[in-house]
Amino acid sequence: MALVKSDIGPLLKAGLKTQFFQTFGETPAMYDRIATIIRSDKDTEQYAWLGALPGVREFLDERKSQDLTAYSYAIKNKTWESTISVERAALEDDLYGQIPLRVKQMAMSAKQHLDSLTFGVLASGFTTHCYDGQPFFGTHNQGGAQSNKGTDPLSSTSLQAAVTAMMRYTDDQGKVAGVSPDLLVVSPELYWEARTLLESTYYPDPVQAANQILGINPLMGSLKLLTSPYLASTSNWYVMDTKRIVRPVVLQLRKDFEFTALDDEENAFMRDTFMYGVRARYNCGFGDWRGAYGSLVA
Repeated sequence: MALVKSDIGPLLKAGLKTQFFQTFGETPAMYDRIATIIRSDKDTEQYAWLGALPGVREFLDERKSQDLTAYSYAIKNKTWESTISVERAALEDDLYGQIPLRVKQMAMSAKQHLDSLTFGVLASGFTTHCYDGQPFFGTHNQGGAQSNKGTDPLSSTSLQAAVTAMMRYTDDQGKVAGVSPDLLVVSPELYWEARTLLESTYYPDPVQAANQILGINPLMGSLKLLTSPYLASTSNWYVMDTKRIVRPVVLQLRKDFEFTALDDEENAFMRDTFMYGVRARYNCGFGDWRGAYGSLVA
């Protein structure tokens, strides 16, 4: 049977849907380096469980129940969309090559939005509150007053101080939290400085270099480096423990991206266009503050 013009819209939709999800899957992302991905089954998720679990104690006479500390923290899912319109005339004139390119770009933008949202939440941590009612980067009164916020520029000294502070964090009950930092997150402007700190064989200290007193760099290979263009500040920097069950950021997924089309003859008649779009529901919030240290540099 010969292909008629009315078949073009539905047939094109199937091919574009395949290209969207293929490009979406192939587009690299960074959000999963710092975020715990949690599936959501409702409009808003409550995270009352973000406190510490009871520690292990010797079994003496009987078990001792230890209630989990309850917190009131919620992440409400948001709905996101991206839509393109294709003129009917473009289909009639067989200008198909331009349309898949636009769909592929839409797929890349959708994947990058997850990065943008995740790192945007991280950067807001100096003012936005987390589950304990305090700014995510600040002083937390759990197991004693503890701070995961600094103000010093990135340097060998400040980075070592941040790592040491994180390793000393305790849980809600004052027990060692077992934090082991493994990632340094910076903006593109700090990329070269960060590489120097983490990859130089010799101690990257300008004063020592001037005096030609060189020693082995203790930071070499101690942390991995992640550079994100979605960090607006050119001077703030972050250290993280990404091996924890609950990472510093929570990416809450309610509905994965769906590819849909408005390509029926009625729409083509009324608007002389076909429309293709994607829709998803998700949002970001904060996880465990112990997994991150941020320096707010003036």
